Amino acid sequence: MQPSQPPFTTTHALVTKPRSEPPAIDYPIQVVEIDWQRLLARRPLVLNTIDHMPRYLLKPEVLRLLDAEKHPTYRLIMDIMWTTGARISEVLALKSGSFIHDNYGFGVILKTLKTRAGRPSRRELARSPKRYIPIPDPLLQDRILSYLAAGHFKARERLFPMCRQTVNRHIHQLEAKAEGTPFRVSCHTFRHSFAVHLLLHGRPLKLVGQLLGHKSIESTEVYSNVLTVDAEHFLEGVGFH
Repeated sequence: MQPSQPPFTTTHALVTKPRSEPPAIDYPIQVVEIDWQRLLARRPLVLNTIDHMPRYLLKPEVLRLLDAEKHPTYRLIMDIMWTTGARISEVLALKSGSFIHDNYGFGVILKTLKTRAGRPSRRELARSPKRYIPIPDPLLQDRILSYLAAGHFKARERLFPMCRQTVNRHIHQLEAKAEGTPFRVSCHTFRHSFAVHLLLHGRPLKLVGQLLGHKSIESTEVYSNVLTVDAEHFLEGVGFH
């Protein structure tokens, strides 16, 4: 009699499937079409009817100013103010180590400083909170990196050794070269323009406030008035007669 055979078994190799990557999630607002001419025409209405509404430039006007600026240092200062919403005191406090460039992105760390006469003191710089502002524009990234490489700046050396009044005087001189502006432009105009530009592209008010370094959302809400003054479409379809 044949000895009983063990039951036939099959060993299955454990196959580890590669983990599927989560789907890429982009910001929900992909494309915004802006009628710049309409916004330019409506700006006087915004400024004349909204209390405490700061004067702001729109993208075509800012680009015209930037294109007219041929001095690399002043061009970079204005570009940083326009793309980060930084106060001029925060820009003038920048050092080479303020910029972060790694595999995950490019940006700048700003020390939140209130605009005031003169340069910020060492005590103010030491006590000021910091905020990180991404700079995704590759052209501006290249301009910043080229400026840093050409300047051979020391670790504690400021990139822009000048005062706010000097930058403002230069901007006033630039206005004539750029075929004029609708009002007198200062360094702070770029900060206001940055905030309005983000809101026109549907970015959340809270995010805009964080990028600006505001302590409360009330300080940021004034910029949202640029969205509400052109409100004819809210009344379309509402009959009164």
